[in-house]
Parts: sequence; C-alpha cells; structure tokens
Amino acid sequence: MAEGTVLQTLSGATMALTASLPATYNAAGYGATGITYTSIGEVEDFGEHGGEKAVANFTGIGDSVVQKFPGSINYGALSVTVGHLPSDSGQDLVNTAFSSRNRHSLKITYATRTGESTPEIHYLDVLVTKRVWQDGAVDNVRRVSITFEVCRAPVVVDAT
Repeated sequence: MAEGTVLQTLSGATMALTASLPATYNAAGYGATGITYTSIGEVEDFGEHGGEKAVANFTGIGDSVVQKFPGSINYGALSVTVGHLPSDSGQDLVNTAFSSRNRHSLKITYATRTGESTPEIHYLDVLVTKRVWQDGAVDNVRRVSITFEVCRAPVVVDAT
C-alpha cells in the first residue's frame, strides 16, 4: 500500500500495555500470539515519541572551529494523560508497572485510513517512571499523568 496522502487525527487510536517482553525486538516478536496487551482506557493525550540524537563537540585551538559529531540516541519519553478510571484494567496495569522495576511493552495502534486494511502500529519497550494524579478545580475531570521512558528504538509496523 502506498503511504497515506491525507492527514490523520488520533481519533480511534488505542494504547495498550503488557508485562511481557518480546523474544525478539521486531514486529514478529512484539506481535507474537503469546503476548496479550491490555488497553489503557480514557487516554486523552498520547504525548510524543521518537529519537533525539546528542551532538558531541570538539573545538581545536588551532582553528577555533567547533566540529560536531553524532552522539548517543535517546528515544525519550511519552508523557501520557488519562482520565482517572479506577475500574480500568489498563490503568491498573500501569499502576503495577510503576511499582515494578521491570520493563514493559507498549503498543500504539492508529486508526486505519481509507484504503488501508490494517492499521499502523508502534511497539515500544518502556519503563513506567511517573504516575501522578492531576487534580484541579471544581469543573476539572480527574486525570492521571503517566510517563513511559522508551528504552530502545520504536518498532513501526506500517499500515497495509
């Protein structure tokens, strides 16, 4: 299938978590039938994910020119906001993951576009490093702020 030619909203996208890690960090490993993902309910904001490369600098005294070299890559963190729903099994799993020192697998599934038969999926190897209640004023919905630290390059499965 050709790449999408129109913009897409996040409407219909889902986020799911599992305590299982894949046997191999590729689409086949993350998508293995033995791995069960639990949807995280009431996600309001998925945040952002991807990589950011550090820059190593060197300045020689002789020419005073700053030379730049590619450095380490940090795959960052997703800052996710959810509506606080104590009965949601996905949010319960986030709570358990926060209490754990183990890494987990996160799956983001985007809605299919016109002409696609399968959605684009992003798999992430994550640590849950933040889980904070966001209370507010009288008319605010209770929310929870979650941070997923991404431990390795995301695995992207293109839509077909």
